[in-house]
Amino acid sequence: MHNDASIAKQARFFLPLTITAFLTLLTHSLFNAGLARLPSPEVYIAAFAVAKSLMHMFESPIMMVRQTVAALVDSGHNFTRVRNFMLVVVASVVVVFAGIVHSGLGRWIVDNVMGLQGEAASASIVILSVFVFFPFAATLRNFMQGILIKFQTTPLLTVATIIRIVYVTAFIAAIPHLTGIFSPGIVAGLMFFSAISVEAVVLAIGAKLVSGSIEGRFRDMAASVRSAASSPLSYRLVFGFFGPLIITAFIKTLAMPIINIGLARTIQPEIAISAYAVAWALGMIVLSPTIMFHQVPLNFIDDRKPANARNVRNFAFGLAVILSGALAVMSFTDIGYLVLTRLIGASDLISRMSMDVLRIMVVLPFLMVTREFYWGLSMKRRVTKYLSKGKIVNVIALTSAVSIMVLIGPDNPAVVGIVGMCTAEGAEALYLFASTRRYESAQQPAAGHAKAAFRGSES
Repeated sequence: MHNDASIAKQARFFLPLTITAFLTLLTHSLFNAGLARLPSPEVYIAAFAVAKSLMHMFESPIMMVRQTVAALVDSGHNFTRVRNFMLVVVASVVVVFAGIVHSGLGRWIVDNVMGLQGEAASASIVILSVFVFFPFAATLRNFMQGILIKFQTTPLLTVATIIRIVYVTAFIAAIPHLTGIFSPGIVAGLMFFSAISVEAVVLAIGAKLVSGSIEGRFRDMAASVRSAASSPLSYRLVFGFFGPLIITAFIKTLAMPIINIGLARTIQPEIAISAYAVAWALGMIVLSPTIMFHQVPLNFIDDRKPANARNVRNFAFGLAVILSGALAVMSFTDIGYLVLTRLIGASDLISRMSMDVLRIMVVLPFLMVTREFYWGLSMKRRVTKYLSKGKIVNVIALTSAVSIMVLIGPDNPAVVGIVGMCTAEGAEALYLFASTRRYESAQQPAAGHAKAAFRGSES
């Protein structure tokens, strides 16, 4: 536990957590750079965005593998139970996903639910056919990340992400040759699938080098620390822990499909989806530090030490100001346009539309840091029911805002998505703030009664 919550100590704790998130999100802009080098880039950027959002919906049951491994695996027996459970889950996901993609149902969803038509819809189905195997690679990656977190060898996560970036860069350079062998849709799908596979393999090799026998190392850990924490798990207990996380992850994956559904109903659907996807990927590179910020209040706030909470709030505000300033510089100067056109390779039209999205994103750091602050505080206090309810509020606000924006019909249809996202993040942050206040108010009388009872026992 951290007794000191100085700004310097928070920064030393937080900086390593941002590196892997930053590098991971950097690859998403690299993906757009690769898609921009395909024939009809607007078509394939839109198709890739829709296929990726659909794939993540089906992938949601295995998105919380890392957290489950880190929380439950503390012995050789429990390692085996969790591993076998995850194998069954991911195999089931792949079977269902493949059945939908390779039947008429997949095309029906793309056409009628996602609203994509023509060449972009056909390309999306081709990309999805490659993504069918993505859950296997993602599960291996997430499982090994959880293992390495348990072994306290987290620098290997950063190393694996760096290797992933190097691989994607090489893949992009090879795209002109690959399109002579495979169709552009296959190349687009392979770019993402093979990148996550490379990262997963590197993590698996790293875990093997560090531990020798992973199961054996967990047996040794359990033998050295005999406690209730290492009690044998049943599959029922694993499901009881993992089941609620599936629901939370699934709700989270609804955001991008909802946005893409709205963008697909604007006057320029392929252009709108492409511009939003490019802008969001670039903007999230700047916003990447917010993804792990919940760890700061989780590790530094102590309800018995009000000064710690004030220091964390100050750190949160400073982080939001820095990130918002960086977005403002990028979006209100020519820097963002040059990055989009020169580095990513987006067209002039896509770049100009993306700049409007980036300008609105300037408000997001304050909303996202606030949400993460209260998310971490809820975890600290073990009142995680607020997190799932907050995510439901997020989705309702997102759907409402996107629907209203589609009816308004702005000149730049790409802003439909970012207005929806800002509304959703603001609504969730506001809900968590209000819920936290209610929780604190409810705890004050209980604390007063406890103190009175203590004084009575002394007398």
